[in-house]
Amino acid sequence: MRLTKFSVTNYKVFKDTFAIDFSKDSIAILTGRNNTGKSTILEAINCFFQKETKAKTISNDCFSERGKEIVLKAVFESDEDKITIKKKYKEESAPSFYDENDVEIKNKHELKDTLEEILNNKPFYITPSMLPDDINDLIQNIYSEIIKNDLQKLEGFNGDPEEEKEMFQLAQEYSQIRKSYPKFLRKLKLSTDKLLEQVSNDVSDNLRVLFSNEHLSLNVVGGESEGFSSTDILKSTNSSVYIDNNKQSKMPLANQGTGLQRMSLIYLIQNMIEKKLMGENDNKLLLIDEPEAFLHPEAVRALSRSLYKIGGKMPLMISTHSPILIDLSERHTSIQVFRVGEKEAIQLYKSISEHFDDDDKKNMKILNYVDSYVNEFFFADKIVIVEGDTEYIAFKHLAKLKNKNVHIIRARGKATIGTLMKILNQFNSSYDVLHDVDNHTKHSSSTLKAQLTNCKNIFKLKESSSIRIFCSIANFENAIDIGDVSNHKKTQTIYQILHGTSDTDEFVKSRRIVENLFDQIINRGEEKTLDVGFRRINNEKDYDDLFAGLIKHKTDEEMQNKNKMEAEKVGSY
Repeated sequence: MRLTKFSVTNYKVFKDTFAIDFSKDSIAILTGRNNTGKSTILEAINCFFQKETKAKTISNDCFSERGKEIVLKAVFESDEDKITIKKKYKEESAPSFYDENDVEIKNKHELKDTLEEILNNKPFYITPSMLPDDINDLIQNIYSEIIKNDLQKLEGFNGDPEEEKEMFQLAQEYSQIRKSYPKFLRKLKLSTDKLLEQVSNDVSDNLRVLFSNEHLSLNVVGGESEGFSSTDILKSTNSSVYIDNNKQSKMPLANQGTGLQRMSLIYLIQNMIEKKLMGENDNKLLLIDEPEAFLHPEAVRALSRSLYKIGGKMPLMISTHSPILIDLSERHTSIQVFRVGEKEAIQLYKSISEHFDDDDKKNMKILNYVDSYVNEFFFADKIVIVEGDTEYIAFKHLAKLKNKNVHIIRARGKATIGTLMKILNQFNSSYDVLHDVDNHTKHSSSTLKAQLTNCKNIFKLKESSSIRIFCSIANFENAIDIGDVSNHKKTQTIYQILHGTSDTDEFVKSRRIVENLFDQIINRGEEKTLDVGFRRINNEKDYDDLFAGLIKHKTDEEMQNKNKMEAEKVGSY
């Protein structure tokens, strides 16, 4: 069964009930500002799976409100069933499990076996602050999973003895051990029981004399063996991981740097999954708290690739502050991104489909190379796609100046705008687009027609009313009234516009236009009148209005020039 919902009450920062609902096939990514509880959620999920029989398994400081119980509630689903189990902690007492009707799950409860199966499938849990004992426990857990899977294969071996000789031989040996072990225990029990009978008689004689009671007796009875199982082997096995380098060999992993420890554990899990060493169990949960911690950027990118591979094989939940972990060129049909709030994990993005062509995939890989922070949109309150450098610089400056949590993505071309819109549409995002119309008088009629088609292709990707498209006429520089500016002067010019302080400097009008446009796009609830150089596009006809007259004028002009040239050519003969 796979965990699909989880809530926590009265645990650390979550005084009130906090709930998260994630899909059965997703990589769940938890984002949010510091101290919102991202790590606490993963910790609580891991805590749910622990088998605890003693009081004070968690500190009294973990109770948000003293005197009230901590409740961890989990919903598990399979193709056939759906169950809810609660784990409750009270101060100074051991925790207990309950069903959805608050009936404690004890030995005769119908969910007892299911609960045992769930708890035996506890997550792999990797944190930035793992102690040596934690690392050794996790390594043993991984090793136990492999042994358990191998033993299950041996128990159910039905392959060809000729083709799989080694497997067949191991299966036979294991079968013999399982048969001979109970026989051995029975023989041992007969011998031991005779000794225990004599001990019982002697102790009984002593007790009868001591308490003057001739009917008093004591019996020591040996326990019955339940046979032999894989658990007996797992209890007797142990594992270690060592690191070798050119200076020293056989150094325990627990003694290495934190970054090496975490990457080693993650790579171990990835490779064991790929080689199916842990079986076909696709319900084993991997929890990683801030996987990017202690890693340099290139290592984070390598980690990202591993996480995608792991997420395709087993449920994965991470908390992160790093946009680099989200690789736009990977498949995203199973990612959910949440922002951790006070009472629930708010689903920011969940991919709905994948509809990228080869050009889109190429564009996404280029974006990863030239701007690895494009995917910061997963962490922002507002998203704006702009086409060129000038508007990008302007909006970045104003966002910082006005303290707005807005992510501005620089597309560097209309084709890439389309790719970015497809990405954001896949995650059902709200965003704004600002692009140049490029209906410039310097262009030919054929170029203008191509630009009109490019503009309409952008509008066709507007899939909902939460997406707004704005355009600059003919380009951003002309729209803010500074005319055509050569590429090598654009950065210097926009810097002068943005940092001017005088109400009489030459760029005061341009500065006001830029600020007005920024406010219009960022403050969605406050509709303002756009300056004449900008227009909001509500339908394809808005583009036609910007191009039709100019295309006709250019076509007529080109025809006149063609006729004139032909007439001059005839006259020369």
